[in-house]
Amino acid sequence: MSKASSKTNHEIISIIANAKGFSYNGDNIDTFGGWKQRGFNIVKGEKMFAQTRLWSKGINRRFILKNLFTIEQVAEMEVNVEMSISV
Repeated sequence: MSKASSKTNHEIISIIANAKGFSYNGDNIDTFGGWKQRGFNIVKGEKMFAQTRLWSKGINRRFILKNLFTIEQVAEMEVNVEMSISV
């Protein structure tokens, strides 16, 4: 087993962030899908902070290529609430 395959996703992201001089606190870097699940969109025009292989979820775990974005590159999703008025 290689050194990379023995690390958790959190550890992999932390190593990459530190190498780029970014302070990772466990909550300020995520994947595109991770930010979406948390209610954020990537700001238009933003480029990925880094690209790396992370562990997939589920039974058949394997390394998959993921794009990472920082908290500064995302914005909260706008919620469109339409109110219907009955007369």
